[in-house]
Amino acid sequence: MSNHPTSAEETCARIHAALSSLPLWRSIDAGVPSDGLYFFYENGEINLHGTGARVVRVGNHPRAVGRLGNRLRNHYSGNKNGSVFRKFLGGALIRRRNPNDPCLLPGPGRGHWERQDASTCNSCRPVEQEVSRLLREHFSFRCVKIVSRNERNRMEQALIASLASCPRCKASATWLGRCADSPRVQQSGLWNSDFVDSVPLTSSELVRFENFVES
Repeated sequence: MSNHPTSAEETCARIHAALSSLPLWRSIDAGVPSDGLYFFYENGEINLHGTGARVVRVGNHPRAVGRLGNRLRNHYSGNKNGSVFRKFLGGALIRRRNPNDPCLLPGPGRGHWERQDASTCNSCRPVEQEVSRLLREHFSFRCVKIVSRNERNRMEQALIASLASCPRCKASATWLGRCADSPRVQQSGLWNSDFVDSVPLTSSELVRFENFVES
């Protein structure tokens, strides 16, 4: 099979179509594989390929084995220093209410809420509960089992790049991510800052991904 890439729009459409056949979860379920990738969806975000919701985040457990469930739990009930996803969500919630909130100063990515390993204060500490509630009420996810760590890591990078490069499948005007501190989140329409500029899936990798979904 040729390794020549399909168009960005076709690749994105096929990713969404393949994933639409999988169970959609709103909490950590016994059916979640121990190793694989997760794909988050957000209320109000629709893909324009005719297959329903738009993927808004792709994630992995890149350095560990058998930890996909734990990674998802970190997002749902952890804290902002243990989950960059939570950090993005909380920062966007704060910024949407008040761009000059002291917890975000002196600037995007530099305030104590958005700085890695910085402690929360009395003012922003309740945002952790707000993020957990947002995830439970407005997000859902699908998972694809991929046991090989090397292949899983490459797939994560290529899938993020492929979704980010689609000229058709964009964030809605009211998407919360438009208030995120990261320009890559704002511009890609994904709650991902890493890998949005990586090499997208080749045609053979796209077929390989579809096979993972089917299996």
